[in-house]
Amino acid sequence: MRDSAEGATTTRRGFLGLAGLTAVIAASGGLLEACSTTVTRKGTGKAEAVDKLTQLLPKHIPYTGVTPDVNTATAIGFNTYPSTLVKAVPQTPGAGGSYTAIIPLWGPPPPVPNPYYDAVNKALGADLKLQIIDGNTFGDKIAPILAAGNVPEISAIPGFIIQGVADFDRSADKLFLDLGPYLSGDKSAAYPMLANITTDAWAFGVWNGKLMSIPHPGSGPPRVSFYRKDLFDAAGVQPWTTADELFELGQQLTNAKKKVWAFATIHQEVERAFRAPSKWRLENGKLVHKYETKEYADAVAFMRKLFDAKLVHPKVISAGLTNDPSKELFEGGQALIMDDGMGAWHEAITRQAAINPKFDMEPNHWTADGGQPFAWYSDPAWLFTFLRKDLPKAKVEEILRMLNWLASPIGTQEYHTWKYGVEGTDFTQKPGAFPEYTKKGLQEASPPTYYFLSAQIEPTNPYTPTYIKTFGDYLKVWESSIEDYPFKGIRTQDPSKMAAAQQPMEDKVLDIVKGRRPLTDLTTAVQEWKAAGGEEARTFYMKVLKDNGRA
Repeated sequence: MRDSAEGATTTRRGFLGLAGLTAVIAASGGLLEACSTTVTRKGTGKAEAVDKLTQLLPKHIPYTGVTPDVNTATAIGFNTYPSTLVKAVPQTPGAGGSYTAIIPLWGPPPPVPNPYYDAVNKALGADLKLQIIDGNTFGDKIAPILAAGNVPEISAIPGFIIQGVADFDRSADKLFLDLGPYLSGDKSAAYPMLANITTDAWAFGVWNGKLMSIPHPGSGPPRVSFYRKDLFDAAGVQPWTTADELFELGQQLTNAKKKVWAFATIHQEVERAFRAPSKWRLENGKLVHKYETKEYADAVAFMRKLFDAKLVHPKVISAGLTNDPSKELFEGGQALIMDDGMGAWHEAITRQAAINPKFDMEPNHWTADGGQPFAWYSDPAWLFTFLRKDLPKAKVEEILRMLNWLASPIGTQEYHTWKYGVEGTDFTQKPGAFPEYTKKGLQEASPPTYYFLSAQIEPTNPYTPTYIKTFGDYLKVWESSIEDYPFKGIRTQDPSKMAAAQQPMEDKVLDIVKGRRPLTDLTTAVQEWKAAGGEEARTFYMKVLKDNGRA
């Protein structure tokens, strides 16, 4: 491996993965590599390769203590809540230590102190204090923290934020601990819940040739089209299968006098449905970015059509990328269709259970032409937990035992405690039923601890009996129709010029679809993006593909 003016060189033997984009506009991904050698040129992008992957990654040891009713490649779940909960971690993990953790949370932070935190800390045997940062502004807050080196003992950072942090690999080397001596290979057996994390996800935890973080598994659809099933049923309408049907449905559902519009934000799902690639596509030996494709242009034109017809809620028109009101509008019945992450489904139903028992939403996989399903690729991990570099061995081992406890899956006593909190205070539970949060529990036990670890995505919901099956069926469609992504198995970090050019491009596109600029400006915007960093990125990424025998 060598440093060159053309960028980082990678080897064909490398097992690599791609970092994600920003939280709002991200959709693509791949499998991150572990690295035996790191090559970096500041500002020109980065690629890493591995020759001895197995020496870096923890040995995967599947946990067999629970047997879920639903078990797909990306999710597990139970049709009824397990009557007997397994104790997965026999010993109290903590030794009385006190630790602070930076963590993102999308939503109001729980009050402090509260019984939920007390219960979790008692079970952990340690005092874990959460320094919660609003997920929408996490990137703005974490960059100066990293630059100043002022990190607490534990830092949980989303991958799409890492992608936007300049020279993150250098910060990681300076601030965070190499976990290899504690977790690589057979050492993972000391932490069975961590060993239950898949090899693909663990590979994402490597920077600079070292195992520097614990991944939060997160493979699943990047975005999903959701509709208000309860309100669709009341209106006597069915979900759509094509773009034309969606437009007609939008006209039928929108009634401005009654303050109801068909759409909140759906632009990412429109892009996917028109079969635009999530990021790059390899065509006849040439890399083509989604911005350059006809499919993307058609998607933008369709979105403009929805806005011109006044089918999108006015608050969405006035909002920017960082203050999207879609969740509130959708749950309040003012917008009946939106796109969001898969986790939004469970969260919305949980929030609405005590407010609107009839509330129901479901996903709908559709394509613009009504043809074969088409899905975007996503990463096998989405968030990474780092430990501060100067921690003594005893402290590191205590934290790892705590994280191991927090990684326990549904069906275990440990999961039950950190998920639901204190019975009678945070939740109630009828025999054989899923626990249900109380009003106090919705405030206190909205579990930011989830953002540390969870060995699976758990499709559990006490409010909608068909939720588990519908969730599983949707995942099967997604898993069977993922795009042929050229960087699957390749992780790179965007050249800084491309990263800087992306937000202005997205802003221009929003102006176009909202009617502030003519559709013809899209061609100009794409040319400006290419000049500002897109072409440099194409050169870099083509080199990565050639170095790995893919082009």
